Amino acid sequence: MTIINSNMPASIAHSAIRLNARAMDQAMERLSTGKRINSGADDPGAIGVAARLEAASRADRQGVRNANDALSMLQTYAKAGENILNIVIRMKELATQGSTDTLSVDDRLALDSEYNQLGAEWTRIAANTRWNGAAGMSAFNNSFLVRLDGGAAAGATVTLSLREWSPDHATANQNVTGATAAAADDANAAVTQAFNFTRNQNNLAATPVANMRSLDHIQSNAAATAAVVKLDTAITGMSAELAQNGAYANRLQVAADNLTTIATALEKSRSQVEDADYAAESSNLARTQIIAQAATAMLAQANASQQTVLALLQ
Repeated sequence: MTIINSNMPASIAHSAIRLNARAMDQAMERLSTGKRINSGADDPGAIGVAARLEAASRADRQGVRNANDALSMLQTYAKAGENILNIVIRMKELATQGSTDTLSVDDRLALDSEYNQLGAEWTRIAANTRWNGAAGMSAFNNSFLVRLDGGAAAGATVTLSLREWSPDHATANQNVTGATAAAADDANAAVTQAFNFTRNQNNLAATPVANMRSLDHIQSNAAATAAVVKLDTAITGMSAELAQNGAYANRLQVAADNLTTIATALEKSRSQVEDADYAAESSNLARTQIIAQAATAMLAQANASQQTVLALLQ
């Protein structure tokens, strides 16, 4: 049947062109963005999966940075702590030297002068060592939290217990010296008392010399002997704190390595869900381009075929 009011071949060709153009646009969009999912319409079920995977991987990457920041902080405090430990070891050496009766008063005063100057430097290092403005070695913190990932469970954070390095800190179980009481003029007799290198008064010499320290001094054999025991306790506490910091550092390093591995795996999973397969999309684009050309030619043929009706009217 020959008709002209309804050109069905042209309609079919036009519909094919429209559908093919949509497929071509999708292929070009995916090739342009590198993503298979560019909107919820592309894959309603997978868009949420991709978003959650990306959120988890980015949180893990941030956790790696958080762990590295904490590592840097611990390394800073550890280096300062090692310097303080060296100071205290030298102080013990001076106290040991002062524990013998072969020294004169002047010898003891010379040892005591260095001893207290070292103590003052110990105080200064503990008070002024900070990292990024955070409370440093002179502020006890039993709940310093480091967030490692975006999870809500308890394992998402690591709690660091950092002890005081200040020689005058006297709260039990909060300082490296083991002190539980404030400093006092007891010639170092009480191991539990904190250190203090700031007060001055006449020394214990037979002819007193003005402005010599009396707190935590080693001006007598008894005071120096007692200082050895007191400093041993501090050395033990400092060594334990440095070991604890090292344990924290090792854990954070392992955590950072693990988070890096997990983030990489999550990013691979997200890529498989969301990213475009360029080989497949390039083939789709080539296919739709060929179909577009063929469909356009067929539309032209369908439109031209209706011209034969004119021959019947001549």
